[in-house]
Amino acid sequence: MKRVKMIVMLILSGAAVLVFTVFSVSAIVYSPEYMMRIMLYRESDINDYLVFNEKPIKQSEDTYFYNKTDNRSLGTELISYPINGVTVQKELGDFLEENETTAFIVIAEDEVVYEKYFNGHERDSINTSFSAAKSIVSLLIGIAIDEGFIKSKNDSISIYIEEFQGTEFSAITIDDLLTMRSPIKYKEGMAWMGDDAKTYYMPDLRSLALLQTEVDSTRGESFHYNNYHPLLLGIILERSTGMSVTEFMEEKLWSKLGTEFDASWSLDSKKSSFKKMESGINARAIDFAKIGSLVLHNGSWNGQEIISKEWLSQSISKEEPRSEDYIGSFLEGKDTQYGYMWYSVSKDEEVVDVYALGKYGQLIYISPRYNTVIVRHGSGTGEVEWWPNVLRQVIEELNE
Repeated sequence: MKRVKMIVMLILSGAAVLVFTVFSVSAIVYSPEYMMRIMLYRESDINDYLVFNEKPIKQSEDTYFYNKTDNRSLGTELISYPINGVTVQKELGDFLEENETTAFIVIAEDEVVYEKYFNGHERDSINTSFSAAKSIVSLLIGIAIDEGFIKSKNDSISIYIEEFQGTEFSAITIDDLLTMRSPIKYKEGMAWMGDDAKTYYMPDLRSLALLQTEVDSTRGESFHYNNYHPLLLGIILERSTGMSVTEFMEEKLWSKLGTEFDASWSLDSKKSSFKKMESGINARAIDFAKIGSLVLHNGSWNGQEIISKEWLSQSISKEEPRSEDYIGSFLEGKDTQYGYMWYSVSKDEEVVDVYALGKYGQLIYISPRYNTVIVRHGSGTGEVEWWPNVLRQVIEELNE
């Protein structure tokens, strides 16, 4: 028995030494702060806006308030959805509550017809965008092009990032970054050694994107979701405009939408002060809805043109998705295409739906055909495999 205990103690001691060694080496290779974040915070969640430092984005001086026509019956409409191969039916309100929704707003013909908050959240609760931020980054790039800060979407990124001049990166265009089709290497998974974790928790994302990225010259032009792309677009925005991304967003976008609340953008760290371009816009659901209204109205909202109709038209793909483009990605089999960081569904060359999508089902969903915007936020996706399908069903029920 003593021998068994000794063997167990040796194994446990060896494991502890191994873990300590791996952690120590990783702290040297990456950074101590990065490894501490990995250990402390682990998987991301909707309260991460409390974890990171942030830069504020001031609300509009001229607030826009939607008219309200409360459609109480919408909450009792039956939603049908397959769960584990079985189609279930639930009233919308119960369905939302049970599937980890925190906010759900439906705006039809520019009037709020349904607005409800769930699972402890209220109207003034802060929601973090996760990757829906990428769609807003696309808007900012469009504004920068509209106003002449950036000459063209077809420009080499090396025009604005001099560190890439004379390298393989000089063949990459802004268009390549927006459409997620550059040859920049990106590895999912692999715990803290993978790029998902690095682009989320590294304390100097600017340096990560500039100094620790590589080009895979064997890659084709197929879709590959890559968080280095929005980081590089953030650097391009900084250098082309001479402003921080939050200053540019506040002046050119947020202040013009009629937003009711201040927003913020999470930072990689206080020292670096670079915005988490891939994920970190924090705001209230009702103000995210105004992003949707801006897109619905072809770039004009709250009495002024904010972004050109031409840019939005370019941003949203109108081609039927080529299935081979998305093989192996999360879009495989979804009948969805990816434009300039906006998702869309097209039928007969007509855009049916457009949406910004973030982790755990953060959605700004726009239906031009039905003149409707839906915002759905959540702490998770619940048992729903693909939330855009649910929102499409809600819109169809509303317009029957």
